[in-house]
Amino acid sequence: MLDFKSGFGRQVNRRLRKERIIWLTTVDSHNTPQPRPVWFHWDGQTVLIFSERNKAKLRHIAQNPRVALSFNTDEDGDEVGVLIGDAVILEEPPPAARVKTYLRKYKEGIKDIDMTVPQFRESFAVPIFVTPKAMRGS
Repeated sequence: MLDFKSGFGRQVNRRLRKERIIWLTTVDSHNTPQPRPVWFHWDGQTVLIFSERNKAKLRHIAQNPRVALSFNTDEDGDEVGVLIGDAVILEEPPPAARVKTYLRKYKEGIKDIDMTVPQFRESFAVPIFVTPKAMRGS
């Protein structure tokens, strides 16, 4: 269980609730890290990410579920936050209330990529849960 009561833990928890982008790093078949920015939702225990079908990140997670989630730093390279955890590709949709919260968070972003919510849900149909096990940073 992660300590979100420490000063650093509170900072990470606040960022998980406020940030719009987090970097998901998976490892490919050559053990090369593959970071990519993703949209996400934090519920206090897991990070929900949606992926398009047949993407490399899904193959990577199936091969090795250990992932890292990282925040952008500030302009001086401070405010580092990295979560290490296990990813699971869900066979069933996540709870409807959680999907609704996710979609509300990215309502404008979905418009910005010239999609409607139904188009987004059809394209980004593969849910991934990441359960953080450790965190580090400053």
